[in-house]
Amino acid sequence: MSEESFINTGLAQFYDEHARRFMMPVYRRFAAKAADISTAGNRLLDIGTGSGRLAIELAKARPDWQITGIDISEEMLKIARQNAAKGNLADRIDFRQASAEALPFADGHFAMVASNASLHLWTDPVKVFKEIDRVTSPGGYCLLWDNMRLCLLTPLLNIIGRIMGMNSSQCRLWMQAVRSSYTITEVKAILKESALKDARVVIEPRFLELGIYWKKQ
Repeated sequence: MSEESFINTGLAQFYDEHARRFMMPVYRRFAAKAADISTAGNRLLDIGTGSGRLAIELAKARPDWQITGIDISEEMLKIARQNAAKGNLADRIDFRQASAEALPFADGHFAMVASNASLHLWTDPVKVFKEIDRVTSPGGYCLLWDNMRLCLLTPLLNIIGRIMGMNSSQCRLWMQAVRSSYTITEVKAILKESALKDARVVIEPRFLELGIYWKKQ
C-alpha cells in the first residue's frame, strides 16, 4: 500500500467513511495526548493528514494551535477541507499537498509534528524523520502513532473487524494496513539510523498501536 492509493476520488471517499466510522476514538485519544504536551509555540504539523479528521480533533483539543495538514493526495485534501469547513475550523487548519520526504517549511517552523497511521506508507522513513527533525523547533515534539504488525493477531483481524461492524472491503483495508506496518523491533532499528534516534517507542495499549515520542533538544 502507498499514499498514491488514495488519489482516486472514490477511494478517498471510502477511506474517509472508514475513518469516520472506526477511527474517531483513536483520533480523539491521540489529540488528548498531544494536547497535554506543553509547547513553546502554537504551530503543529500533521503528516499524512488524509481526510483531515485527526487535524480537526487536534484543533478541537487545543484552540490555541494553528495546524497545517499535509498529504500527497489532492483528492484526500479536498475532503479534508470540506470536513474542516463543516466543523467551522477552516480558518485554523491549512491543508497542503506535499511529500513528507521534502517538507516545504522553514527550519524549526513547528512546535509539534504529529502523524497517525502514515509511517507504514513512507517510502523512506529515515528521510522523513530527518525532515521532521529539521522543521521541529528546539524544545518541540514529535508524536507519531501507527498500526503495529503483530503476527499472532493478524489472522484474527477479519473476525475483529466484523465484530466492530466493518464490511469486507473495510476489513481488507485494515488488514492490508496492519500487514504493511512495522514491528517495534523494526521501528527501533529505523529510528537508530535516523535523526530521531533518541525517540521513545511504546505500545499504546488501548488500541494496540505503536507510539513514537520525541523531544528535540
